[in-house]
Amino acid sequence: MSQSRLLHILSILETETNEHQSLSLQDICQILFRRYPEDRCSPQRVRNDIATLQAVSDEGIVSFHLEQEPTWRNKKQYRLYHPSFGLNEARMVFDSISISPLLSQSQKNAILSSLEGFLSRKEVQQLKQRVQARPCLMQNEMLPQTLQLIYQAIEDHKCLSFNYTRFDIHGQQKIVKSYQHIRPIQVIWEQERYYLIALNPAHEETDQQRNYRIDRIINIALDAGTWKTIAAPLHSYGQFDMFSSKEKSVVTFRIHQTLLDMVFETFGTDIICRPDYEKADWIIFSAEVDLSTGFDRWVLRQANKIEIITPLPVRQHIQQLLQQILSNYGD
Repeated sequence: MSQSRLLHILSILETETNEHQSLSLQDICQILFRRYPEDRCSPQRVRNDIATLQAVSDEGIVSFHLEQEPTWRNKKQYRLYHPSFGLNEARMVFDSISISPLLSQSQKNAILSSLEGFLSRKEVQQLKQRVQARPCLMQNEMLPQTLQLIYQAIEDHKCLSFNYTRFDIHGQQKIVKSYQHIRPIQVIWEQERYYLIALNPAHEETDQQRNYRIDRIINIALDAGTWKTIAAPLHSYGQFDMFSSKEKSVVTFRIHQTLLDMVFETFGTDIICRPDYEKADWIIFSAEVDLSTGFDRWVLRQANKIEIITPLPVRQHIQQLLQQILSNYGD
């Protein structure tokens, strides 16, 4: 048995067959001889190589599944596929990568090309129609490596140092601050961005938790800061913003019923809603929220379809924000 020929046959089965498309022994031999003339051999040797792959598949020690089925005159057809990663699963993964705002087009293409190795050539063609997204604005193409180092630091109980950037007036990301001895706690995905939750020893001990947008981090490295054991913070519905708030409050809302989907997606399905008996097509509910800039933005984003009823200080705060907005448009 030739190891190279075995791998070449495996490659042919992976790229030319799938769960619904198979090849005969003659087909496999013809493709093998055309692609790899140095592997020219008898059909019996190719059959033996396929039997080896079949045995490995039957043992369940590989991710692929190799099947054979008899056809006319007792000839056989062979097909290879990955049971847990078919066309439907691939489409969801490919679409998720395609719409990511955190990857450049070249990075997306590289990742998608590596995933195509799990699919047949025909399935790859079926995936060419992908979700279209606007061009990526994120300039930090080192994001995958940054994430890898953060995960390594969390696993190895190491601290981090890095520079933090923001866009300048010319649309370029510039370093605005440098950090040392940052103790990473957890990576969170929130509002289509990665955030690092960490402890910054430069602040008071009771106020060290900080959140950093990972796509703004550059020049990251392991650091010799002091490791401090701490439980990962819990995150609940109604967070609104990755920046920690100083206060929580139970807020009663009046919303138009067209916002019900958004409300349940934000606060979870355990909240209790009731019809507003004073205004038709409106709903009243209460929920605990983190009072922060993110909460303010969330309320204002709902325009004229939301109203805060209580508590009064929260209602007055939103009123003040609206007055400030109106003053910006004054004559």
